[in-house]
Amino acid sequence: MQEFGRDLAKDLVEEGIRQLRAKGVDGFSSRAVAETCHVSCAAPFKHFKGRREFFLAMSERLDEGLLKRLEAVKDRWGEDYKSAHLNMNEAYIRYLCENPFLINGTFWKTIDEGPAGIHKWKSFQLMVKQFVLYCKEKEIPEEVYRSYYFNFQTLAYGAVFVIVNGLLMPGVDPIPDILDLQERIYRNLERVIRR
Repeated sequence: MQEFGRDLAKDLVEEGIRQLRAKGVDGFSSRAVAETCHVSCAAPFKHFKGRREFFLAMSERLDEGLLKRLEAVKDRWGEDYKSAHLNMNEAYIRYLCENPFLINGTFWKTIDEGPAGIHKWKSFQLMVKQFVLYCKEKEIPEEVYRSYYFNFQTLAYGAVFVIVNGLLMPGVDPIPDILDLQERIYRNLERVIRR
């Protein structure tokens, strides 16, 4: 619904995401979102049927934002699936750091998803597809590459946890170490190919 040329639903979603980034799920307030958008506190619920639908709209918007980033990476690397996946994984980690509430189970429970709800995102599926295409190209069995993908998930979520909680040693830039760890995962996987 638009009011005076304004897409209020979109504005509410964008402000909702800003509030989640600033205050997390526990500090989120639909009233504060409405106030910042200069509308009545009932406005969010004229556009969304409750908190679940509001959070679902934010989830969809976040997926769209990440998908744009990852599609740009895919376009850059084409059929070099390994490079595409490595660069997508780095972009994914950065995105999770920008939106740390996405690793909080409460966000996903609000939309009736478990913490793995992000795996349904088109963006996440695009990233996984690059890894799978690489493995199929190299004829790596599914049971092997599935276990290696766990390493990438562990790296991504572990890195985000450490970064957003300020657990890095002073003066450490985590990105070179993340890139090195990603390369090590691939080197170990490539040893399987040579056997």
